[in-house]
Amino acid sequence: MSFLFLFASLGVINGVLLSIYLMARKQTRVTDIYFAGMILMLCIRIGKSVLVYFSEDTDRLILQIGLSACLFIGPFFYLYVKALQQKESDFKRKDLILLSVLLLTIVTLGMVFPYRSRPDVWNGYMVRGIYIVWGLFLTMGFYQLRAVFKKLYQSPLKLVPAERYILAIALSTLFITLTYQFALFIEGFTYIWGSLIFSLSFYYLAGRALLSHKPLIPKVNAQPQLENGAALFAQVEELMNTQKPFVNQKLKLDELAVMAHISRHLLSRVLNEEYEHGFSHYIKAHRVKEAQRLIQLRHELSLEGIGYEAGFSSKSSFFEAFKKLTNTTPSAYKKSLG
Repeated sequence: MSFLFLFASLGVINGVLLSIYLMARKQTRVTDIYFAGMILMLCIRIGKSVLVYFSEDTDRLILQIGLSACLFIGPFFYLYVKALQQKESDFKRKDLILLSVLLLTIVTLGMVFPYRSRPDVWNGYMVRGIYIVWGLFLTMGFYQLRAVFKKLYQSPLKLVPAERYILAIALSTLFITLTYQFALFIEGFTYIWGSLIFSLSFYYLAGRALLSHKPLIPKVNAQPQLENGAALFAQVEELMNTQKPFVNQKLKLDELAVMAHISRHLLSRVLNEEYEHGFSHYIKAHRVKEAQRLIQLRHELSLEGIGYEAGFSSKSSFFEAFKKLTNTTPSAYKKSLG
């Protein structure tokens, strides 16, 4: 029993630490936040299950918090998968409204019907409604992954590592969901299985990531390759070389899309598929290229001035990007020209 408690608890503790890390690090993506939210909600729910399984005297407030967390597991999974598949770089207003409505609803119900005095409400309609929401959004998330599952069915050997990771995450979430659904409706079925599945899944994914030196949170592109991607990229390149929009220090993806006469989503796909490094790297590369040209021609400018002329907003960002993309510093590059 002690080993079982330790194994299940360590999975929860490490999951909480992972979610905090994903939310707190500097280069956080939208997908990281949603994944962290899902992991945190699972940890709260599973932590409550572990406490109840090993201690019958668990405070009812903890039970209420654990059940409340269930309401967000399915929605966070859906938002994570959707953001991953659609390559979302910004939070969508409707998605934030969804989470806000769910939070307001569960907090209001919790205040009106606190578990400590109304366990009958929570163990009746409340828990069933929460589990329905959980299952509904899980289904919506799996629908977002239909292309990956189709590939798994038709040609599993062609799955790339990132697709295998997302499938492992999806199936682990499914098994945990089924475990809790069975425990609710099938007498004698215990919640502790959900805790064990979570811990096993967490350590499997973490181990794979460490052994392969790849991130635990993958990037997946399940959309078919753009047929006219090369032509669209050439169109954007011509714009960059002739009009040089990158010299605008505050240039955004939306603005470049308007100038290129294509949608924001399509431009994002073009830069991720044809250029392979995305919008931010693409703009930096053009700014560094422009800086190299200016170093050769504008001898009256300081290196800092050249950085500003090329579109960089600060001396540090200029020097950092130049060194990263050319493996040399601006001053060393200038000296190499004689």
